Amino acid sequence: MRRTKKIDLAGVDIASLSLPSNGEKLIYDSEALGLALRLRASGSRTWIVFESQGGKTRRKTLGDASSLPVQSARAFCTPPLPAPQKDNPELYSETASVAEVMAGYLAFGEERRWKPSTGRIMEGAARLHILPALGARQVRAITRSEVMKWHQELTRTTSAARMALSTLSGMMLYAEDHGLRKGGSNPCRGLRKKTRGERGSHLTPATMRRLWKAIEGHAELYRDPCDVIRLLLLTGARKSEILTLEWDRVEDGRAVLEDSKSGPRTVWLCAPAAAILDRRRSLSGTRFVFPGMNDDAPRSSVDFAWKKIRKAAGGPTLRLHDLRHHFASIGVTSGLDLKVVGALLGHHDIDSTLVYAHMPTSAIRRSANRVSQLIDDALSDPGAPSSTQHRPSRGRSQQRVQSFEGSHKEVGNG
Repeated sequence: MRRTKKIDLAGVDIASLSLPSNGEKLIYDSEALGLALRLRASGSRTWIVFESQGGKTRRKTLGDASSLPVQSARAFCTPPLPAPQKDNPELYSETASVAEVMAGYLAFGEERRWKPSTGRIMEGAARLHILPALGARQVRAITRSEVMKWHQELTRTTSAARMALSTLSGMMLYAEDHGLRKGGSNPCRGLRKKTRGERGSHLTPATMRRLWKAIEGHAELYRDPCDVIRLLLLTGARKSEILTLEWDRVEDGRAVLEDSKSGPRTVWLCAPAAAILDRRRSLSGTRFVFPGMNDDAPRSSVDFAWKKIRKAAGGPTLRLHDLRHHFASIGVTSGLDLKVVGALLGHHDIDSTLVYAHMPTSAIRRSANRVSQLIDDALSDPGAPSSTQHRPSRGRSQQRVQSFEGSHKEVGNG
């Protein structure tokens, strides 16, 4: 399904809109939140509305767009966020509601900070999950216990709870900046926004061999998906970065992306990854490395093939994104600097890299031994050889311990 830019559907001749060649597409109304016109290849033009019920987003059909006027369709929708008062130094009153401040926060972010896709996701989280529960409440009156209760209930009903909490937290910081709350009073502070589990931290060599064998076994039936999965494994790139990759972005052993989740970045291609692209380039006739059914658009998914491959490899809980975790973990445990690993992954800060770099026990043990040895070396006599020339004996360390214990007893007896 393709999504187009929001437009004012009241000024459009709906009957003249072109239909998709196959399937359906949605045209979203810019004036009513959640309202969209669904165009199908069969010829139907239908109003649908997205609404939140029990914490889940549901799609409801309103009727035929040729017989139901757009104004009538808009009446079924959730009232839009109030328009922010731009260029006004006294932007909000002391009794400003969450709905009022949220509108200003989203407008501020879209203009100065976020990518368009991020703005759409946060607007959806606000409209579907924050405003129905907290929209009428005064920003200054929101308490931590109130937020905790709201978030706990939301977590039980939708996977969007983390994004909703992050959106609310950002709005509260925005409210602090505008004097609506005391500094440091963010009621979302400290609540878990991102799970840092061990899932997909470091795949074992046996798992990797089974996975690669499964990819090879499905390559003839699922050529494009298997190439996508190979590139994800070899580059640590995000799925969207590989699926939307264009040929004119591939040059000199790298893919230079104008836009990604973290903005412009470079995906570095090792020799096997470059060989995959070289093979595909000789067979390609479109601008996309992985074209979809329509050559003018990229492939949208490899999920079906991935389920088959994952099952054959014996990894029922393995996710495509775990290949990125594995890439980062291998980089860290092999001794690469976190900044280098972060650059390979397209991260802007080390904290983001640490989420992916789960070090296995053996690597932690080796690191602990190394640190202990360095400390032991530092306790050696000034004239003793350095750790790079001679490893101190166990006996010398034991002598130092006995000497320390003896001096400690002497002090105690005194």
